[in-house]
Amino acid sequence: MATAGRPFISWDVVFLLWHMNCVFIGRPPEETIFMLQILPSLLLSVALGLSWNRFLLTFSGRNDILQNEMPMTMVAAAVSLSALGLSIADQGLLLGAAIVLLGLGLAGISKSFSSPIVGLSILSLATYLQLTPHTH
Repeated sequence: MATAGRPFISWDVVFLLWHMNCVFIGRPPEETIFMLQILPSLLLSVALGLSWNRFLLTFSGRNDILQNEMPMTMVAAAVSLSALGLSIADQGLLLGAAIVLLGLGLAGISKSFSSPIVGLSILSLATYLQLTPHTH
């Protein structure tokens, strides 16, 4: 019950979103709940898709391109393999396979983009790691 000077807020009205350091009073819209459930999967797909093409340079026979951009290629390899592993480990085999396929589709689209997209893949993976709890 509400007392003088203190409003009464029941627990079913208070919605706390700890991972994003925000507090919403009231029920969030259904669209927000849906996006918060799908956002980690999309972040993994983006991280994988935007770093995959640079990672594949490791296996190409063009050593001159690889030698000139070795640090970027090493970072892209780490991001790609991390996103690939986290997709399967965190989301399960079926959803993980869908995330990987979506990421590979994005990699096919992003072939013509320049190297700063590896930075976006790093940001995407870092955001995923911040949003999801990992106890392993």
